[in-house]
Amino acid sequence: MLKLHEFIENINKTQYKGKILEHEPMAPRTTMKVGGTAALLLSPSDENSICIAVSLLKDMELPWFILGGGSNVIAPDGELDAVVISTEELDSIEISEKNDEFTLIQCGAGTKTGTLVDFCTENGISGLETFAGLPGTVGGAAFMNARCYGKEVSQVLHSARFLEFDPMQKNTEFHDNFIERHLKMYHNTQMGGDWAYKNSPFMQNHRFITSLTFKAGRIDSDNKVRIGLECEGYIKDREDKGHFKAPSAGSVFKNDRSFGEPSGVLIDKAGLKGTEVGGAQVAPWHGNIIINRGGASSSDIKTLVKTVQERVKNNTGFMLEPEIIFAEQNLC
Repeated sequence: MLKLHEFIENINKTQYKGKILEHEPMAPRTTMKVGGTAALLLSPSDENSICIAVSLLKDMELPWFILGGGSNVIAPDGELDAVVISTEELDSIEISEKNDEFTLIQCGAGTKTGTLVDFCTENGISGLETFAGLPGTVGGAAFMNARCYGKEVSQVLHSARFLEFDPMQKNTEFHDNFIERHLKMYHNTQMGGDWAYKNSPFMQNHRFITSLTFKAGRIDSDNKVRIGLECEGYIKDREDKGHFKAPSAGSVFKNDRSFGEPSGVLIDKAGLKGTEVGGAQVAPWHGNIIINRGGASSSDIKTLVKTVQERVKNNTGFMLEPEIIFAEQNLC
């Protein structure tokens, strides 16, 4: 990337706080454990640093990608010629409001979903048990409107702070007032009314979630044991279904109710369980999971995804829609 060193020089002249890593390996940062390197990876330590980084990226017209927990991301083989912004340092969590009816928990976008669930368990706060064992971050879960055992993130999200900008806006308009103009607050007043299955308001334009507030039950220390046991039950169910048997990105395809059956069932009926391409394989125990058997490449996974789509379409007439994200195809 020709402007890479110029970008580093420029960002070092600002008040940016956080890591700046060149040629950073991506595989360890994803649950699929595939991919090469990122030309540059930033880990901003606060909201202001995110704004500084994004503003500078826009000014210099450099492509970038937001990385949370990497639980549904496939990094490309070779080097991703873009700047990756990791939310890993945005991992704060605290109770922002509590009363006899509910509790509000505020988290940085990079907070692990498991950390949020554990925090609630330790404080006797119910309402998020179904998300126990869900990999990734709360920011990613909100962006994708993760659904676990019948409950969606949209049903428990109270509000969020996010950075919004028009991708077509001229870069000359991004200057010192970037934060005031582009950092906004989303209030989930409809509690899911403007959301949809595996879809959220944050997918519009380019919206970068920086922090979120979740609404759960009131604090009750007598509930700790019950909540803990319920969470353990959901984690065990995930384990029994083979979610953690091998590196994967979770469900590969969205479920479409109009198809009549879940994607995993359609894949199974097409006889695709166990199908391999290089080091990638349709899990023998679950049709809608692709695993890394060892040495899988992004190219292997892409080819296998296409193979599954074509076979299911030939069998049913339905085209499965991937919910996994190939990083190089989703740059800002």
